[in-house]
Amino acid sequence: MYYIADVDKDICSKTACHLCTTYCPEANCINYSEEDKSAYVSVDRCKSCEICVYICRDVAKHNAIKMVWIDDLNERFVIKKSGVVIR
Repeated sequence: MYYIADVDKDICSKTACHLCTTYCPEANCINYSEEDKSAYVSVDRCKSCEICVYICRDVAKHNAIKMVWIDDLNERFVIKKSGVVIR
């Protein structure tokens, strides 16, 4: 088990600052969805460095990103044959 960054879309969509996408050292790990107006994390790319947490919490003062256990994150997803459905 390991930690993964998790974005609170409700908080993030109100700010649209994009700082986490700028400062993440891993390419294509944190991206921005124009549709949701929020950042999202590609869990297979996240290295749990927590730089995004620091940027969001201490620099941007939004506190929209937290580190969670990967198993806790999985509880929000349902895997289907046709793809992933978010609860």
